[in-house]
Amino acid sequence: MYLRIINNSISYPYSLKNLREDYPNISFPSELTDQTAIQWDIYEVRSTPKPIDYTKNIVEGTPILIEDVYYQNWIQSDATQSEIDLRLSAKWEEVKLIRNEMLQECDWTQLSDIPTTTKELWQSYRQSLRDITTQSNPFNIVWPDKP
Repeated sequence: MYLRIINNSISYPYSLKNLREDYPNISFPSELTDQTAIQWDIYEVRSTPKPIDYTKNIVEGTPILIEDVYYQNWIQSDATQSEIDLRLSAKWEEVKLIRNEMLQECDWTQLSDIPTTTKELWQSYRQSLRDITTQSNPFNIVWPDKP
């Protein structure tokens, strides 16, 4: 990721493709070299992890300069209750899909020829999977351990 400073204004994101489009009559190298970057005021932007918080709206902002290095910048604002509810609903659906796959993977444990003690262990595990939806936060699920 790169940015370019033109007349004290930041153009972001910026790439070698953008430079070629901006100056179609100039031949540039196939990859952005340090020399080309310096000559055209192009700076690398170091990525930062995007925050994860379902109660926030998170968008990428203009990179920030810290000790001569540009870093990706994330801007957070509070989500509305309807946005939060929608995210929770979608996450619960995802959790249920995973739970259902986990149940299907151990359906065999409930066949009639499985020893009773083994069957009971798996029944407890399977019930714990069914009870997943009683947890309070789908973004922080505690999954049961397989027997």
